[in-house]
Amino acid sequence: MLPNTEKFKNLVALDEGGYIIAGEDCVTSTPGIFAAGDIRTKQLRQVVTAVADGANAVISAEKYCDV
Repeated sequence: MLPNTEKFKNLVALDEGGYIIAGEDCVTSTPGIFAAGDIRTKQLRQVVTAVADGANAVISAEKYCDV
């Protein structure tokens, strides 16, 4: 279970395991970049949580675009 995040290492903050650091709202350290699914830091990695991340990322992106 290694995240495929190498190409993002200069764009967003990664943890020691290579996962993108993002909260439950999927917001990363870089404005306008959101991380969802198994590439972000989280306790549980299952399809159902990845789908929920996608929904949260869309809401966060909408809020970001409305600013």
